[in-house]
Amino acid sequence: MGTYYIKQKVFSFKDSFSVYDEKEQEVYRVKSKLFSFQDRLTITDMNDRPLVAIKQQLSFWKPKYIIVENGERVAEVTKNFTFFKANFSLKPQNWTLDGDVWSHKYTLADENGPLMHVTKKWFTWGDTYEMQIEDESHLLTYIAVMIVLDMVLHNNNGSFPADGGGE
Repeated sequence: MGTYYIKQKVFSFKDSFSVYDEKEQEVYRVKSKLFSFQDRLTITDMNDRPLVAIKQQLSFWKPKYIIVENGERVAEVTKNFTFFKANFSLKPQNWTLDGDVWSHKYTLADENGPLMHVTKKWFTWGDTYEMQIEDESHLLTYIAVMIVLDMVLHNNNGSFPADGGGE
């Protein structure tokens, strides 16, 4: 089991995050494309080598993102319509991400139980998430899922749609 932190950089023209391990050492960076109609982000190592791409797909009803690792599509993350809670489905893994947008606590699970517990920290400069990961074999996918969650739930300029799509 491991603990990781995702911290959003505040003073940036584009979405930018740093990922830290439990010793508070930066281990990954997440950068978005500056001028893009859709969200496009890349997770890189500390030498700026791309490891994972996160691409938003245009969808009229539900936000949908594709996660690509090593040139292969590893997950499709779709936000499901719900009232006042977060609920995402991930294919082809059949994982679900559920949470409470009021308490900022989320759980990624499969049919056997929790894979990751996430808490969004209160009163921080920029969004900060603490991730408790049960099995680190899918670490980069888990980080990408958390970036998608932030993009969908917490980047709406303070708006709060009834389906739990903002703060």
